[in-house]
Amino acid sequence: MCPTGIVETSPLALALVMLRLLIRFMGLALLAGGFVALVVDGTRSLAGGSLYVTTLGSVLQALWPVALQALRLAVLSRLPTFVWDPLLVFLLMTPVGVALCGLGAGFIVLSHKHHALVGYPPE
Repeated sequence: MCPTGIVETSPLALALVMLRLLIRFMGLALLAGGFVALVVDGTRSLAGGSLYVTTLGSVLQALWPVALQALRLAVLSRLPTFVWDPLLVFLLMTPVGVALCGLGAGFIVLSHKHHALVGYPPE
């Protein structure tokens, strides 16, 4: 402990704290984006009178139309065909709000510090 009362820590410990903060911030931003996507889909559904869901595939097609086709060709040429048809097609049919909320929640869980259990010896 320094005379100023600040606890000295190693640069590695500070880097881990900053990395955990960055991951938590990214998780919160993704979670907020997921809720925004869910609100947009809900508003569109209420205004249109039927259920509208924005999928990851439609967002990728709108933002990068060439990249989606290039991804399809790369996966089909390098990996077995079952990777594209059941796995990646299912992933591309996932609603954007659900995908962003799930990814954000995963980042937030990843950023939590693991506390030692009381009464158990440290490993």
